[in-house]
Amino acid sequence: MKQPTSHYAELVYLRRMVKKIPASEMAEAIGVSTETYLRCERGEREFTLLEAMKIANKLNMPISLVFPKIFELDVAKNATS
Repeated sequence: MKQPTSHYAELVYLRRMVKKIPASEMAEAIGVSTETYLRCERGEREFTLLEAMKIANKLNMPISLVFPKIFELDVAKNATS
């Protein structure tokens, strides 16, 4: 498999491998084809917020651990800039 090109994609890939979840099963859980899922995992397409939430649910992990950079943003600071 080609190495993931984004930080999120790499984290999702690694967490899926550790939990031994096939890509086809993850794709079904988030409602996309296996090919579309793998494109996301390779960093060729971004996961939507809904897909990210479903991934976290499938991995039985908080979304903040699966996609940590989303939650490191200082929203209040960015809103006033």
